[in-house]
Amino acid sequence: MRAWVGTNPMWVLLVPLIGLILLCRYTDHPVNLTADTEFAYLDSLHTYRAVLTDYPSPRRKTWRAEACLLSREDTVMQPLHTRVLLYLAGDSLHPAGTLSLGDTLLLRARVCRAGRIGSFDYGAYLRMQGIAGTAYVPVRSWRCLGHSDVRFSPKAWQHYAAERLRRMPFAPRELGTLQALTLGYKEDIEPDVKRSFQASGAAHVLAVSGLHTGIVYTIVWGLLTCFGWRKPLYEQHGRRWILSIGIVLALWGYALMTGMTPSVVRATLMLTILQLGYACRRETLSLNTLAAAAVLILVFRPRDLFNASFQLSFMAVFAILCLLPVLKPYVPSRLPHYRKWLDKGYRWLREMLLVTLAAWLGTMPLTTFYFGYCSNYFLLASLLVLPLAWLAVVGGLASLILGTVPVIGTGVVWLTDKVVWLMNTSVGWIDSLPGAVTAVRITPPMIGLLYGAIAFGALTLRRSPWYAAGAAACLSLFGYLYITI
Repeated sequence: MRAWVGTNPMWVLLVPLIGLILLCRYTDHPVNLTADTEFAYLDSLHTYRAVLTDYPSPRRKTWRAEACLLSREDTVMQPLHTRVLLYLAGDSLHPAGTLSLGDTLLLRARVCRAGRIGSFDYGAYLRMQGIAGTAYVPVRSWRCLGHSDVRFSPKAWQHYAAERLRRMPFAPRELGTLQALTLGYKEDIEPDVKRSFQASGAAHVLAVSGLHTGIVYTIVWGLLTCFGWRKPLYEQHGRRWILSIGIVLALWGYALMTGMTPSVVRATLMLTILQLGYACRRETLSLNTLAAAAVLILVFRPRDLFNASFQLSFMAVFAILCLLPVLKPYVPSRLPHYRKWLDKGYRWLREMLLVTLAAWLGTMPLTTFYFGYCSNYFLLASLLVLPLAWLAVVGGLASLILGTVPVIGTGVVWLTDKVVWLMNTSVGWIDSLPGAVTAVRITPPMIGLLYGAIAFGALTLRRSPWYAAGAAACLSLFGYLYITI
């Protein structure tokens, strides 16, 4: 135990921190994590002054916008600081679509807790995101009082980059996918495209996170090191630090351009720790690196522990770190000598599929619980989509930089458009295959049983076949609960 403590300091901090957050969440002691969502005027009609903290996005008959209620105005002015989701109705005299981030509104509405969507408690989910409730604001029940300049807001940067892509000659269907891939801006993506990505098991490609920041990391590292051709330049101690600082600045610049969403911040923070470890000549990607990122995030945003995105991203990396060494010995690392010319491509394909399988095993119980389905062609989707996603992100960033340059910009935009078209087509084809999705409903105890089966299975492959009994017991109990519940 003493050796474990000495070699795993970050885990010693992480486990008590998670325990404390769980204690706060389920007992409200010593801190109520949802205290800032307690709203004294819930379900009552009042007049409020509010400021929009995001750009409005269109819905079927309204425009949805996140806002912060500044004060209650219908009696004596009472200061507030409460986040809500507004659903604004508009007409020709009150066009809600012309509102922008930073606009101050005077509105009369009733803030309510969101209800359940099937088995999903949407209201509890919003409260864990710090949002007190939702409010429908009818036509003529709101007016814009003014605008505050927020040009340095990450949301403003993301909106500016999305507008820049809109001005380029992309097909509408491909434009929405490219904006989601490159910027995390999902408002323009077509519903059937989003459904195809979800059904094929490639929905993570549309959520800007570790994959996308990893692509940016690879591009910047390659540019700063001449793609490894001038190794002495970045092996020297001083230049290693210059290289690391340049990469970290580029990563956080990309995070700002994507709106500083929680998934991007997590991935960027993890890569920052990794790069600083490289600069100090320490082990880079490890369980302690993962734990350090988790500790830093949970110290400042403890509610992220209950965020599906946080859980999925960290479980994916945790599974890759733990399961990849277990799976690798069971797949040949090289082809026979007479096929040596294919060896490099085979090793790349082997690595990609094993990483995909490990990440899927780590996230499958959670995705099944949150979304109610299991994708059956996830390996095929990864084989087709991930290389295209790499090219699409590179093309999207190149389009932002070179899109207005004559001839060169036109060529970059045309190639990027075709790559995204091929990706959409591939995902649609996988979605059309028979049995692409299996509907599965599980409960939290069943999540633990699935993870227990995966852990015992890994121990069986790594240590002893006797652990197979534990995996069989977990799967048997899971099957019993699935049939009876």
